[in-house]
Amino acid sequence: MVCTTKDPYKKKSDVKSFFFKQFNSLCFAVFKVYDHEVYFASACIILNLFHVMVLCRKPMRTSPIYPIMAFVALMDILVMLYDVNRLAVEIVQEHTDCFSLEEDFTVQQMEVFWDCFRNYARRCSTWLSFCITLIRVLVIKYPLNNAFSKPFTAIYFIFGVILLCAPIHIIDPYRFTIDRYEGDAYWNCDDYPVAYNRYYYIYDSEFYTENDQIVAKVHKIADGTISKLLPSISAIVVTIILIRQMKRMKHVQSTSKSRLSRSTSKLVLALTIPYFFAVFPLGVVCVLSPFSFTNKLPDQGLRL
Repeated sequence: MVCTTKDPYKKKSDVKSFFFKQFNSLCFAVFKVYDHEVYFASACIILNLFHVMVLCRKPMRTSPIYPIMAFVALMDILVMLYDVNRLAVEIVQEHTDCFSLEEDFTVQQMEVFWDCFRNYARRCSTWLSFCITLIRVLVIKYPLNNAFSKPFTAIYFIFGVILLCAPIHIIDPYRFTIDRYEGDAYWNCDDYPVAYNRYYYIYDSEFYTENDQIVAKVHKIADGTISKLLPSISAIVVTIILIRQMKRMKHVQSTSKSRLSRSTSKLVLALTIPYFFAVFPLGVVCVLSPFSFTNKLPDQGLRL
């Protein structure tokens, strides 16, 4: 994501110039949030720990939905630990007399590891959120099939999602290369640590960027389609089916079991709708990003 103060449409189109200014204002606002992302991450970790504690209680082990929700919360915690890890590195640097060459290389390796792990956890979390809605529909549509309502069913869905997300994740470890800075200025320990001084740095690998970034473009399009667009669109289709099934259940005689079933369905519905509005736009941006002006010359590509 790139923010710029130069408006390329100032003399060409008032409409495009207006939208460019709005986007740019949003862009700078987002980067302001990025400056404090560790605080948001910490709050999310505490909230999701509470979710895990509640969802792992014995009364919640009656349905496969709740173990999956707990696993999603766990994945979200692991995603947020990426930001906590970066803050921890900065704190260690500021309170260490000399951050050695070997330590800095290890830090950069951990940076790459957490980035790859975060992406994998996000993909799993997205598909598992869809699985919650899918299981609920299957339970309502086939009430005589107890296989869908057993808590052990959650294990099959979790392992299935982990295997499903594995192929697209294979490229992630090869996206980056760790290299050493040239010049003695970065190797002198006398005035170290300084936050912006490092022995090593991370950049996009040649494998990922060569041949006009063909691997990067295919990877982003595939990632956006498989891990964001496809599950979010599927979630909407399954949600429509769920709503129809809930309407049919209204005509069934009301019992304590049926009321509990409707409450569970409403809970799943409440989770699915915001999930779609969060994931679908990310998928669109991810798919279109290889064609945006940030990857081409200013006068080429889609000026989003």
